This record gives sequence, structure tokens and C-alpha cells, in this order.
Amino acid sequence: MRLKAKDIAAALGISPATVSLALNNKPGVKPSTRKRIQNYILMEEEKNNSRLRAEYTESKGTVLMLNYIKHGIILKQRENKRNPLLFDDFEYICNKAGYRFDYQEFYEKTGSLEKLLNKCRSGTIKGIYMMAAEMNYSDIYPFGQLKIPVVVGDNLFYEQGMDSFLIDNKEGICRAVDYLVDKGHSYITYLAEKVDIFNFTERREAFVEEMEKRHCGDGSSRIIRLGNQIDEVYEAMNRYLDGGLRKTTAFVLESSVVSLGVSKALLERNIRVPREISLIGFDALPNLSIPGINLTLIKGTHTMRHKAAMSHLIRHIENEEGEMVRVYYKTRLLEGESVFDKNKYIYK
Repeated sequence: MRLKAKDIAAALGISPATVSLALNNKPGVKPSTRKRIQNYILMEEEKNNSRLRAEYTESKGTVLMLNYIKHGIILKQRENKRNPLLFDDFEYICNKAGYRFDYQEFYEKTGSLEKLLNKCRSGTIKGIYMMAAEMNYSDIYPFGQLKIPVVVGDNLFYEQGMDSFLIDNKEGICRAVDYLVDKGHSYITYLAEKVDIFNFTERREAFVEEMEKRHCGDGSSRIIRLGNQIDEVYEAMNRYLDGGLRKTTAFVLESSVVSLGVSKALLERNIRVPREISLIGFDALPNLSIPGINLTLIKGTHTMRHKAAMSHLIRHIENEEGEMVRVYYKTRLLEGESVFDKNKYIYK
């Protein structure tokens, strides 16, 4: 159960505003105070989960959250593989329904798939929430043969009949392109990672479609693949910039990794954002991660989506729902100061 800011503030003798800043990773909170708040939350969540575990000593079985890692690029990009508070929420959802919660990372290159499947066939695993960003149809197929419910995150498997909880990538990219075009930009370039995972593929396809819809030319020729790590993106962007901006007035940045690497290259070359080049990113960034650039962002929903998927899986286990469900979460545009409004100026 999520603690309220006012309750945390009362327990620690600090203001609710300070707690709110800390919970939203905003500046203005002393490191020691931030640590006290984090420790208090972890302690209270553990107390609550311990109570639930005691209430449900006769468990109905285990709900498994499985992170399928094919090449590991997405995992390497994350500073923290696990969000303690989010996992506490998962445990709470499962415990409340009478199930144990388990999390496992499966590395395709080194793990034993048969051993994992045998674990899932044992009878103790009642359902799986599959983090499937890196998976393809051949990867998911064996899990579709298990006689237990499987709910998928960050991918879509029509043929397997699995329920999916997704970011609406198409809606997000349409929102980004429309925002730029409405600000007077028509020569827009899409800067991408090199890996072809579901979310990125959807974003690229949406970019091409929206560029055509807005009569901005062939978007497929304006997709530039840079890299999968910040340093790799930075180096590739520097090579690109050696040839100048090539008429481009705005970049759409595919991911937080691309945003960080590209911004670093632009800042080092003293290319003014947004006066010389406009930027709009996709995915959230840590606060103050790009000094000097207040980036306009398309932000997807993660925490709520994952929690909803876990709750849906519990319902599926208990009610044996037969219809396939696909749930898309809309994005939000967080307006920063990285897009130049060309419509406010008259060029002669």
C-alpha cells in the first residue's frame, strides 16, 4: 500500500513539501533527509508485506515476474535493475491475493531455458508477468505452451493470444512530430539506437507514417542509427555533426540513451539549443542530467502500467479470462525549452 506524503512527513517531523520533492526526485532536499525518507518508506513497506505474508501463510502458489534478457542492452542502460518500491507494490498485490511474488532474470545466452520451463511446469508457478522488450516470436513460443496465464509487458504477441500492457509508442511519436510541425519545423531527423526491439520499431514506423501524413517528406531516409550506449551515441553523433546539421532544424530522440549522448555532443560543439537545433526526447530522464538543456519530452507510463499488468494477471489466474486484452497507455508531453518556435519569427 502506497504511503501518503503527509503521513511520512508527520512520522519524520518534516514538511509534506519536502517529502513530495524527495518522492519526485526534485532538487532542494538534503541528501541526509532524502535518505531518511527512503529508509522510512522501505521500512514501512517491509512491515506491511510481512503482515500480509503472515496473513497468507497458506499460499495459493507463486506469481513470477520474468525479465527475459536476450542481448542485455536494455538492462545495461538501467542504473538500477530493480525499483525497490515498485517490487514492494508487486509483492503487496500478490500477497493480498494469497500468492507469493518472485522475480527472476533469464539470460538467454547463459541460462537454461529447459530448466526455467520445468520450474514453470512444476505447479507452483500460477502465472507469469513477462518483461519481453527483447523477445521475438520464437522466444515467447515455449511460454505460450505452458498451461498458465502469461501477461506480457513491452511487446505484443497476437498469435500467442497473450495479454499485453504497452506504451502507446505510435501516439507518442505522433505527438512529438505534430508538436514540432506546429512550431514550424518540417525538416525533422529521427535519431535512433541500433537495436531493433519492439518499442523502438514501433516508434520508427510511427515516425515514417506521421512525416508522410504531415507532408514532411520521406521519414525513412531521416532515421539515423547511432548506438546503444551513451558513449557510443556521443561518438556517432560527433561523426554525424562533422558534416553539419544537413538542413535539419529538429531532432526526435528515440530514447533516454540517445537524448543523453546527442545532447553531450551538441553542447561540446557549442551548438545552441533550441536556436540552432530543436530537440524532443522520448522517455524520462534523471533530473539535471543534461546541464544547460531543459529538454521537451514525450513520457510514457511505467509504474502504473506494470502494477496494472500484475493486478490483471492475478485476475486472469483466478477467473481464467478467455479474451485477449491489449492495454495501451497514452504518453504525456512535458514541455521544456528545447524546441524553437519558428512561427514567432518572420524571415525575409
